[in-house]
Amino acid sequence: MSPLTDPWVTAEIERLKNQAMRVAPAAQDASSAQQRRNAAQAAWYLGLIYFHGAGVQQNLPQAQQWFTKAHALGHPLASAGLAMCEIDGCVGPANPVAARPWIQQLRRTSMPRALFLEWLVEYRLAPITFNPGLAPGTSATVALPAYDLLTRAANAGDPHARIEIGLGLAVARQWTAALTQLELAAPRSAVAAANAAVVRDMLAREQTPDSGTPRQARTLLQEARRQHRGEGVTANYSEALRLYRQAEAAGSEEAGRMLALISSRPAADGGVNIEWMRQLAYVDLSQAIPTLGSPASGYRLQREPSPLFDLMPEGWRNRIR
Repeated sequence: MSPLTDPWVTAEIERLKNQAMRVAPAAQDASSAQQRRNAAQAAWYLGLIYFHGAGVQQNLPQAQQWFTKAHALGHPLASAGLAMCEIDGCVGPANPVAARPWIQQLRRTSMPRALFLEWLVEYRLAPITFNPGLAPGTSATVALPAYDLLTRAANAGDPHARIEIGLGLAVARQWTAALTQLELAAPRSAVAAANAAVVRDMLAREQTPDSGTPRQARTLLQEARRQHRGEGVTANYSEALRLYRQAEAAGSEEAGRMLALISSRPAADGGVNIEWMRQLAYVDLSQAIPTLGSPASGYRLQREPSPLFDLMPEGWRNRIR
């Protein structure tokens, strides 16, 4: 059934709208505190629903309207929604700087999330810089700005901050440290739990001894695969070829098999056949007879859909379109 025709969604949206409109901001003094809280909560949920497109068409202007109403009614987290509307541009262009007053308000009710959103503003505003590769054959990675701020958010318990740090550590192949961050976030994030499972698998693979291939060759081969498959980076076939050649020279038979396969079907001009190379990305060459692997065998780490996602009720999180 399409989410747009789901009777539960239709009924629940109508119920929330009725509840949110039951108390107008101008009539707060004449309404009970409980009524105001119920109306604020309903408006907050509606903002989250429309912000994410949960069971409905995503509608950012409408999300901002509901966040504004929730804020007027005193919802303690509404400023987080309004901050995200400035960061992402719910109405008009994105304007991360304009999120700062809302984040300042959020500090009074949710310091961990406020710290993360402060970091997100810095991230959106900062120019992209790169860290050099941490080991021979590894590529540069994007440097996270204001890392101390991100660390403060993580230490305060924000799951999104822990996911960001975990992703950065995973890209740098610091699997144990990445796993620590992701496991800390996992109780509040299904994405973090899934990421942790992937990192455990990668950690187990790298800890499996391979006495037949020199360590440097294995490191180069792993990075060649990462570049070939686009795992944590944009796929870069030229870099993958360079690293496969280095791995072969360092003693990797598997890299040699991959190079032989790549060259077995050249392009019409004699160069690399890009489509053929794409098809070879998940071929398992660890044995003499090649077998087709699966993209799932490569690591696919994710972020939550937004820094507000975990604040939405689970029933709605499962209805993201």
